[in-house]
Amino acid sequence: MKFENLVYNKLFASREGEQILADILRNRDLVKLDNHGFWRTKFRVSPDITPTNKFGESAFTVKLRDTTQGELMSMRGPLSHSAPLETPAVESYTGSIPSFSPRQFHENAAERLYKMEAFDNGEMTDDDLIYDYATTVLQYFVDSGNQTLSYAAARVLSTGYISWDKGVGTKGNVIDCRVPATNRLTSGSAVWTDTSFDLLGHLRTLVENCNAKHGEMAWQLELTRNKFENTFLKNTGVLNWIKLQYAIANGINDPTDVPSAVATVDYAVRALAADTSLPRISIIQEKQNDVVLGSVSGWVEKYAVLRPVGYAGYVMHATPIERRAYATMGAKAISVNIVNALDNLGIIINTESDNGELREYGSQFVMNAIPTLDEFLYHYIIDTTTAD
Repeated sequence: MKFENLVYNKLFASREGEQILADILRNRDLVKLDNHGFWRTKFRVSPDITPTNKFGESAFTVKLRDTTQGELMSMRGPLSHSAPLETPAVESYTGSIPSFSPRQFHENAAERLYKMEAFDNGEMTDDDLIYDYATTVLQYFVDSGNQTLSYAAARVLSTGYISWDKGVGTKGNVIDCRVPATNRLTSGSAVWTDTSFDLLGHLRTLVENCNAKHGEMAWQLELTRNKFENTFLKNTGVLNWIKLQYAIANGINDPTDVPSAVATVDYAVRALAADTSLPRISIIQEKQNDVVLGSVSGWVEKYAVLRPVGYAGYVMHATPIERRAYATMGAKAISVNIVNALDNLGIIINTESDNGELREYGSQFVMNAIPTLDEFLYHYIIDTTTAD
């Protein structure tokens, strides 16, 4: 078989390559979709594609999630009409979807010639070439998309907005989810690292106040593992509660006989869940790799977030203008394959083109997507390091 007839070669130069590329992306033995998938635990992908204008810009509107509460019913006479449900004004905010891309893959004529000769000499098979491309290039693209969404998800959850300062491209404000100023709280009468602070009592009061304001809801408290270890697991009241639950579960008469070593993160979360007046504890674990700064986290460490149990909102997304532009305005000397990737949040663009007197091959990933909050009026951001 000639090199130009290989499946690998078709990924760049043939319309057939689009289907082949899509099949490779669906093969979980080649491309793992869940690496760095923190964002998937907190956000859903919007079922709607945001329209894009002629300039490639995509504006969206997020409406507050409907949380209409049930109520005591009114007594009525037979065949009488029920009172109409008054529809409250819908709170909303607007934003635009940014476009992201990682560094692109580039294969020049010398690199392609090396692969051709390695194939001709029997040193490399078509399967080898596809495996190498899938596990390096495609996996790199998918991982980059997941890391970008996870960083943005952690940042918008912990602060209510996203200002992008990562990567090597454009920097600036991306989205403000309009979390009210009154929802930005201090730590209470003491900072959370104060081991004598009545942390559990403070959280019970917060839940009680939120229920009184918004109606009965199931609440969760989100904070990093490090923050949980340095506050909850060092707090006298919390430790006493954990020991009490352990003593009850294990038939120990005196909770003071329970060693502090039982207070691991996992056991503490389960023990605190026994008190239904407390919010459910959700430990945040996310970390990404920035090309400039190295290891980074989107969650701002000092903040804990109190919000309703469940997803925080949708990932809004749009089709990158590149799909339209290449289809109608692409240079005649370029072969282009474009396929959807990462839950259709982005596209992979493969090209074969002239570079002077030689050919070259390229792959790039473009993603127009951003996580947004649709529970923003019920989203409370607590600065655990600043007391009243």
